[in-house]
Amino acid sequence: MRDTLVGFDRPLRPHWIYESLRLARPGQRLSELNAPFEHIVRELTGREGKRKVRTVLFRCFLRDDQDKSRVRQNLVLRDLSLQHDLAFMTPIYLFYLVARTEVLRRISDHIFRLYDFGSEVKMAFLKAKMTESLGERDVVVRSTRAFIQTLEHFGVVARRDGQPALCRRLPVGEDQARIILQLFALEILGAPQVSLTDLPRAVFDFFALPDLRTLAQKYNGQLWDYQHRVTDDLLMVYLNSFSAATRNEDWRESEPSHPLSGRRSQRPHSRS
Repeated sequence: MRDTLVGFDRPLRPHWIYESLRLARPGQRLSELNAPFEHIVRELTGREGKRKVRTVLFRCFLRDDQDKSRVRQNLVLRDLSLQHDLAFMTPIYLFYLVARTEVLRRISDHIFRLYDFGSEVKMAFLKAKMTESLGERDVVVRSTRAFIQTLEHFGVVARRDGQPALCRRLPVGEDQARIILQLFALEILGAPQVSLTDLPRAVFDFFALPDLRTLAQKYNGQLWDYQHRVTDDLLMVYLNSFSAATRNEDWRESEPSHPLSGRRSQRPHSRS
């Protein structure tokens, strides 16, 4: 039997994520964050709306998968949020949100197959295509609407005559890009190997990235081992590349099994 697809029921704003991460403590009971969260989501007024936003944000960014009542022990995004400002962290949050959330990856995959930047997103058509693909109409409709609104809050989507349109990729500097690559290996794939020629478009096409080969060479021997091959460019990301992260996992020598690995895709957009 197919697993139930977890929905994305409410849109998120970057500053909600930023302020929540900076308040959270590893291992803390999530219930202790409920009261301060009321002040973080100051744009919202209804209690039920705040509760649903809190559920989505905590699940995507804070909740421990093994103990759902507590904040994750390993909270790299919190450390990064304490070191950097909101503008720096915003594209990193969007990357992490999409990469970790299956329904958003599915929606993104449809968006980039159906639309180019500069074009209007036909919501009814997108929802129909998503429902046709996934079959779970209620989850799809709510999640698609909430995700498009989230992309508006992040500055990727803008309204044109009242309709959403893909307006721009978020610019990403070298420091942000190397963090994204580290997170992709250590937090998303759960394996150190990253193929720069096989990055999933559904995750990376929201960003105007610097030249990743140049970046890979720059940090070769510091954050990862870089191997340039005729058919591929591979990173082997060091486990201690985030100084605050402590991990004891045994890395597999085989190809990673995460759904985002081993999927051929177009090379992500890079700035010239």
